[in-house]
Amino acid sequence: MGQREPVRRVVTWDECTELVQHIAAQVGQNEPDAIVGLTRGGLVPAVMLSHMFNVPLFCLNISLRDGMASTSKFNWKELSDFSNIIIVDDINDSGSTFAAVLDQCYRKLIAHPRFASLFTKDSSKFTSLYSGEVINKEKENDWIVFPWE
Repeated sequence: MGQREPVRRVVTWDECTELVQHIAAQVGQNEPDAIVGLTRGGLVPAVMLSHMFNVPLFCLNISLRDGMASTSKFNWKELSDFSNIIIVDDINDSGSTFAAVLDQCYRKLIAHPRFASLFTKDSSKFTSLYSGEVINKEKENDWIVFPWE
């Protein structure tokens, strides 16, 4: 008997909007003064949150290769004027990307950034503060397909 094909979960634009609204509701009165979207998947929800909170958006291109994180082209000084930053990605799977970004924030003296993702797998090693939906990986190990893919 062969291995089961991964199930694809296709997320609609309406679902994305609902997930972003759920994140915004979790933020509540602790509104950010800047949003950082991680390329590529985090840019769409980051733009939506930036509009909802009417705050500047920054795009961080992060590449994880051979266990190393590269953010070399990002101007970290641009964030120094902000104290309440939310960093956004589409999915918090293993937690590696968020952990690498947090490490870069500490190296650049960006204190206490908060993290948000449309989806968070409960098996992730990184706990993001805000999540549109938490996925129980044992019960639902679908391949998530976003509308911008």
